[in-house]
Formats: sequence, structure tokens, C-alpha cells
Amino acid sequence: MNEDKLSEREFAQIIADHGGRLYRVGGCVRDAFLGKMPKDIDFCITGMVKKQFKQLFPAAEEQGKSFPVFRLLVDGVWCEAAFARTERKEGSGYKGFVIRSNPKVTIEEDLFRRDTTVNSIAVDCLNGQVVDPFQGRADIAGKLLRATSVHFAEDPVRALRLAGQAARLTFAVEPATLTLAGQVAGELAQEPPERLLAELTKVLTDAAEPDRFFQVLAAADLLRVAFGELAALPPASFAASMANLQAVARVTAKPKLRFAVFGLKLAEEDLLRWNERMTLPGEWLKAALTLGKVAALLSEPAPDQIVQALQLLGRGVLPVEEFDLISRAVAASYSQLSPFKAALATLPRETAPPGLSGREQGQWIKQRQIEAIAKLL
Repeated sequence: MNEDKLSEREFAQIIADHGGRLYRVGGCVRDAFLGKMPKDIDFCITGMVKKQFKQLFPAAEEQGKSFPVFRLLVDGVWCEAAFARTERKEGSGYKGFVIRSNPKVTIEEDLFRRDTTVNSIAVDCLNGQVVDPFQGRADIAGKLLRATSVHFAEDPVRALRLAGQAARLTFAVEPATLTLAGQVAGELAQEPPERLLAELTKVLTDAAEPDRFFQVLAAADLLRVAFGELAALPPASFAASMANLQAVARVTAKPKLRFAVFGLKLAEEDLLRWNERMTLPGEWLKAALTLGKVAALLSEPAPDQIVQALQLLGRGVLPVEEFDLISRAVAASYSQLSPFKAALATLPRETAPPGLSGREQGQWIKQRQIEAIAKLL
């Protein structure tokens, strides 16, 4: 057998010939029912032990510390295969689980340990039979996220992923599942900031409605734990910030610009405190700080303030064009800055009067720019 040319059906048949069974599981099954192309293919194997699997597929790359996961090429695509397992909570945090994996664990038992019903569906790779013990297909049709079981509340990271799924899938969350999510507040507060940032990055990078991420956390009373700076905003400011985020998300997928809109409602000290607690990507932070400063300058625009705004935006982290994109998206009351930038670019080059120091020359040039902007206004 050439493992580089292994097809999914051949993969499933070999496992079946040796007493096991191969299933597609998780997000790839959910996405297929949504009519989307799956990003990753995950398999679950029942009725087989690791030693036997490694003998059958020696080229598979073993990964994972808590439980074995194998990477291998199936139909020319790198996929992951794991053995069916159960989990029992005995410690705190997402690492506090005892994992049991043996050939007797059924696919239904493996699905039971998963977070939401839409992710608790399997498809037999040989006959296409759908295993859906928790009515995940009905929840997909209803665009609803529902905990597979009360064990959802045992893992604090599941609450973050729940909010992330809501943002990416644009699904609502069942009230009882929000209640379960709220029970992890204490353990979530102990999670490393890097884990929170990782989920935030995913949401700002690929979620269709990133505002849902924060709104679900707020509804579960977890926003104060995960992103306290946003939770501390007055209700009207929080609602406006979410509206701004969604408006920008409609016109750009750049995480820098999506994060930058928080600078319209969060004060500089709030953004810096957020960064101290959870080291943010540098361009995110600088873009949010710059946006806030420029928006403040333009609240009552005068020629000198417009020149200052253009100077701030000229430093590279948030170009004028990106500032204008955000301004248009959030329907800001102040003018677009691109026309002013273009006008200044056409000014004839003038030589400063002799005898001026470097700083005085800069002031002289700035005054010429202010006069040009005044004419435009």
C-alpha cells in the first residue's frame, strides 16, 4: 500500500478489515451539513489500539501528549485521526481530565464528550451512515448552539469556543447552555491569557459576526472575566462598540482594523491595561490607539487638527485609507481624510526661509499645510 496515495475509502476499509471502524467527526461533518467546504478533516477510530494502527500505517505522524493523534495524508490532504475516548473531570481547568481510550469505547461515547451538539455528529466512512445521538442536525437546521451534555461546564475553554462558534457560524446559543457556560467563570479566570488571545485572534480573523463573540460572553457573565475592559464600558458604549465592530467586519477581514474600532470607545489607559494583561499584537494596539486619537482630533475639526490627524496617520500603522474605510463603515460624522492628503501632496515644494532651525522649519511647513487645508474647508 502506498500511504501517500491513500484514499478515505481505502483507509476505512483497512481499519474495518482489522476489526475497527473509521468515522468523520467534528467540524468537518458540521460544515458538510451547512454546505461549506471543510477546512480540516478529522477522523475517529473505534475498535483498534494504537500499536495496531501504527503497524498498519507506519508513515502516520504521532502527535499529542494527553492522547495520541496521528497526522496522515488521505486523498492527498493532511488529516488527523484519533481513537475514540471518554473524559472524566478530576482536576481544575481544561487539563483536569482523565482520558480513557480503548477499543471498547463506542462512537456514541466519544461524541458524548464533545462540546455542542452540532459538533457531536459522526459519519461512517464506509457506508455513509450518520451517527447523531444528540440531534445535532436539527440544531444545525435551527442555527442553534446547544451543549451536548451538562459536562460542558467542566471545561472553561468550551465557553470561549462556544462564543467563537456563535461568531463564526452566526448561530444563537440556547439559554440553558449560556447558564452552563456561566458556571466556568472561576476556572476561566485562571486560564493563561494566551489562550484567551488565541480565541480572540481566530474570531477577529475569520468570524462573519465577531460582535457575537463578546455578546455571548456578556450574556453568560463571562465578559468581565475574559475581556474586562469591554465589560466595564457603560451599556450604551458597549452596544455602540459592538455595532462598530460588526460594521467594520462587513467591509474587511483584517483583524487589525476589526480590533482598531475598540479605540473609538475605550480610553487609551483601558487599551494599555488590556495589553498589560494580555500582550496584544503590536499593530492591533497601535491602530486602536491611533484611531482613538484621530477621532478625538476630528470631533470638532479645524485645519490644524486635520493636519495633526494626517501626521498621526502618516506614521504607517493605520494609513489614511484604512482610517477612511473605518470611518465610512461606522458612519462617522467627520470628513474623509483622503482628499486632504491628496491636496497636500499637490502643494508646490517651497524652501523654508533661511536661518530657521530644524524644528522651526517643521513648524513653517506645517503652517503652509494648515493654510492649504483652511482653503479647502
